[in-house]
Amino acid sequence: MKKSGLPNPLGAARVSVMLANELAEAGFTYHTSSDMKAFNDMKLKCRGIPVAPMHYYETAVFTNERAMWTSITNAAGETVGLQAFRCDEIDTNLADWCVTYMIGVYMRRQELMVPTHALPPAGSIAERLTGRLVYHGEIWIDKQIKNRKVFELFVRLGLILALIKWRPEAIWGLASAQMAGHGHFTRVGYPVLERGFLRWQWASEGVDPVEYLVAVERSSLEAMVEEILSTGALCQPGPDPK
Repeated sequence: MKKSGLPNPLGAARVSVMLANELAEAGFTYHTSSDMKAFNDMKLKCRGIPVAPMHYYETAVFTNERAMWTSITNAAGETVGLQAFRCDEIDTNLADWCVTYMIGVYMRRQELMVPTHALPPAGSIAERLTGRLVYHGEIWIDKQIKNRKVFELFVRLGLILALIKWRPEAIWGLASAQMAGHGHFTRVGYPVLERGFLRWQWASEGVDPVEYLVAVERSSLEAMVEEILSTGALCQPGPDPK
């Protein structure tokens, strides 16, 4: 029988407050919302482009609190960070489900996606990811923010809030080669980084022909909560990038 609740819900709540307070001390305020049209409007305002189809309010169903987006604002009230999450119930596994879903959701916006492979490489962690899974995307931080801890705090808080909100079996996302090579996902708590999860012969603008899978299972998220509670370390040590 699968676990239906968190082993330490109070601890997860405490960690959320710790992360939000740390962001506040750095001069940023954290916000959450389930209004996905407002999310698209905010991305258009901040970046001049609409959200990807997976989080686009006209191409995906977001009823019953199936989605959430978070942001941070600076002292001037300007939005300087965005990310979004969506929850899906998958009755097969992520490896079997993902390519078909991606093709379909892009087609709803008249964008063509043609894969070179129907499935990820054999042995992918996606073969065992099933049930309630949360997709994490649209991660953006204003380039003027040079303190890498802000990025880590912002993304980690989103992961913990998604854990509390949906209690998923795993949270997953897609990364370009550039993002994967910088190590950002490992630093925020994603232990899995697989090259070639999605491979495209023809892809929409802005989508890499070879995409990486990033994933973190619920047990790892629960372990992150316990580590933060025991050590007080809200992000990984290390120098800020130059």
